[in-house]
Amino acid sequence: MRQRVFGSGTKMLVLCVLLLAFTICLGHALAAEETIRILGTVPMTGEAGNLGPAYDRAMRLAVKDINEAGIKGFSKIEYKLIDTETKPSVMERKLLREIETWKPDIAGGAALETTIRVSCEGGPRYNLPMFVGGHMGTTKYVPPGEVPVSKWVNYYGYAEFFAGWAAGEFFHELGLEKVALVAGDYDWGYGCGIGMKAYWEEHGRPFEIDPVIYTALDKTDFSTEVSILKAAKPDGLFCPYMGEGWFSFPKQLRDADARPEVFLYCPTYSNIGGAIVTGEYGAENIYTLADHDPTSPGWIEFVRKWKDAYGEKAFPEAYSNNHYQLIWWIKTVFENAGTKDPDKFIETARKTSFQNVCISPMGPVCDYGSNLGAKGSIVKFVPGASPIHPDFGLHEELVKVFTTPRMDLIEVLDMMKTIEKL
Repeated sequence: MRQRVFGSGTKMLVLCVLLLAFTICLGHALAAEETIRILGTVPMTGEAGNLGPAYDRAMRLAVKDINEAGIKGFSKIEYKLIDTETKPSVMERKLLREIETWKPDIAGGAALETTIRVSCEGGPRYNLPMFVGGHMGTTKYVPPGEVPVSKWVNYYGYAEFFAGWAAGEFFHELGLEKVALVAGDYDWGYGCGIGMKAYWEEHGRPFEIDPVIYTALDKTDFSTEVSILKAAKPDGLFCPYMGEGWFSFPKQLRDADARPEVFLYCPTYSNIGGAIVTGEYGAENIYTLADHDPTSPGWIEFVRKWKDAYGEKAFPEAYSNNHYQLIWWIKTVFENAGTKDPDKFIETARKTSFQNVCISPMGPVCDYGSNLGAKGSIVKFVPGASPIHPDFGLHEELVKVFTTPRMDLIEVLDMMKTIEKL
């Protein structure tokens, strides 16, 4: 009798253990079936409508490649796009609708600082991680700016302050005597100018800065600006994003025989994709701050993937490689976190780094989402077609690589508060 009772108890114990193991396995299986939902908050129309389509294509390409490769602990990524129309009110309304209905796990892709504000306010409000695929314009953060500093927004690259700093350093190294600034009349343009001014003051004002011109973002005819530059005759020109007509500006300068010896675009131009929009005639011998090494295997592979997806004559445009790499970083953060819990995502992002097509890794980020110690490059468009894009008569030449100081967003803001815009 005693033997029989013991045997029954053993069977019961084994059954309980098997049931527990089955429950655990079922839980893991269900967790592995979870999808990661990424909402693209991208300007397809409006003042940044010439940038958004490339962001969207880059994120779609990354999602496709990631889903084919597989994600540890999750089934796949789902991606959905909303057109923010470059309007904060539209972005806010559409974002809230998707949060209530589609329930994304992370959202991002804003272009101008006007819409980045919505991400910075919406992240903590909705407990939703956000991302910016390019560089962050910080001028709106400086009091009495309207954008709150937020741990919920993670962005690739560096503050526009460091774009301006790199421009000033480059002009100084070239020994230029007179440099002009022509920029869009909004926060990114102001911040780039402040960065250049900071370098200029820190290094003994090595060149004259004149003229300084800010243009409306919806402007396409720059005949007035061209006349001013032709009369001023600067040796160099730093040209941060100017809005709709930005890509045509160097050609308008060349047509009037007014283009300075050194024309430096900000990272929004970035690569041959921007030069193709400008055209060979306008882009030849232009320099641009960039996010890649055009000779690196990672970049060449990315261009090949882009062509396979979008056609042999297609080429990645501004910030497309940033958005592609950033989606891979997001995937890696979710894998390392092992959960879709938003607080765990933010915590894990502080310790996660990833790099494939950009010259700089994405992450780890500081407590305010900025990419610490990011690298950048300067490239020049010179005659001669590239093997990776033989349909265009120019190719990229790597001029230099620079590394930004390891400063978090608060430290950058503290420095910017002491400097008035140009």
